[in-house]
Amino acid sequence: MAYRLLADENVEKAAIRYLRKLGHDVEWIGDVPELGLGAADDDIAAYASETNRLVLTQDDDFFTAIDFDRVPGVLFQRDQTLSSSEVGDAVHEMAGYIDQSDVTLEYVSRNWL
Repeated sequence: MAYRLLADENVEKAAIRYLRKLGHDVEWIGDVPELGLGAADDDIAAYASETNRLVLTQDDDFFTAIDFDRVPGVLFQRDQTLSSSEVGDAVHEMAGYIDQSDVTLEYVSRNWL
């Protein structure tokens, strides 16, 4: 099973490319005309909701400021020492266990289970 993701500006492009290679549908906010770099969290949440995408972010302010009823879900990469392939592998493994519709807030880490 693959996720539909909206990658925040702080997610490495290599992680985005790797997730796409693994079969996930990933948009980066820098490539979304309605958002762009520096987009407000509310705008990111609204776009994610409109397009049914989980938000992949390293921004810990994102999930503290957003009402989870307004966003399909958040994958938070709290460990910023993870390589792009480790991020991709963790997200891909999550997708094998957790349906996108069941994600509220998941922490992307080496030991996410």
